Amino acid sequence: METVSVKLVMFKSDKENFFLSYCAATHDFASKGKTVEATIASAKVWLIQLLENRLAYKNLQDYGWEVSENSAKPPIFADEELVCLTEKIHSTKIKEPIIVTINVELPKAQKTL
Repeated sequence: METVSVKLVMFKSDKENFFLSYCAATHDFASKGKTVEATIASAKVWLIQLLENRLAYKNLQDYGWEVSENSAKPPIFADEELVCLTEKIHSTKIKEPIIVTINVELPKAQKTL
């Protein structure tokens, strides 16, 4: 089974006791958690949902992915670009970004609609 990898940028919110994040490959800015691990888990759930629906919907293709029934290749971003995009989407300057790679096994694609 193919492994799909994307990078997630996280940072501790100044206003809340949460880690906020952004994944440029999936355009996910909703993942947050009280811990780094919880934030990663939240982002993984979204990534798997997108991968399962890679043929039924065009989201990933619109985000620059190359997808097929047996493959999903995300766009690649430099770390500096990832941090810049995260700052832009969250409208804040990030002092100590945490960049992690999320790896998931490519799930079976759902049937197209």
